[in-house]
Amino acid sequence: MKKKLLIVITIIFLSGCYKTINKTEKNVEVEGISKDSSTAIKKALIIFDNTYRLVYNNSQEKNEVDKKAMDEAKPLLIENFEIVKYKIDKSKKINILPLSYSLITNQSGKHLSLNLFIINTSNDKIVNFRANENFSFSNNPYSFSDTLEMKDIGMENLSPNEGVIYSYEQNITDQPEEYFNNLKLKDININLSELEI
Repeated sequence: MKKKLLIVITIIFLSGCYKTINKTEKNVEVEGISKDSSTAIKKALIIFDNTYRLVYNNSQEKNEVDKKAMDEAKPLLIENFEIVKYKIDKSKKINILPLSYSLITNQSGKHLSLNLFIINTSNDKIVNFRANENFSFSNNPYSFSDTLEMKDIGMENLSPNEGVIYSYEQNITDQPEEYFNNLKLKDININLSELEI
């Protein structure tokens, strides 16, 4: 059963990916603000490639545990962005990048948990959207789809080049274990279809 979650990042969830990600040279971290004429100034947690601003969503901004976990995860998020940034398609108004993942086994089965970076890559402020998310993986035939809406990411709007992280969990109990044994971040593909803005 699929379950969509607004982000409640835990240190365990984020640190679980360190063992599966190759080391790369880290970006220089830049603190900044996102600002436009109709919204309050929103400070960026990270600015990737001197372009894409990661900000807290409404829930994260009010939750000290989430803020601390995301702050501690900055080095991992910066490193992982470098691995997947080639997946950004600037011709699309919204892009989704996987920034971390973990495989979790518990009493309810085996789950793939993803931290996804949802970015407005258009030149306009986006106040609402709806799309199908299509997940696929290199080197295995497994795929699945779900819907994604603005309300899911906990924001009223996204300014150009602004993005947030939200968590997504998929039950993979019935999938062969070998599909995910050697999974790498770059193997995770997420495409949006039927985008309505």
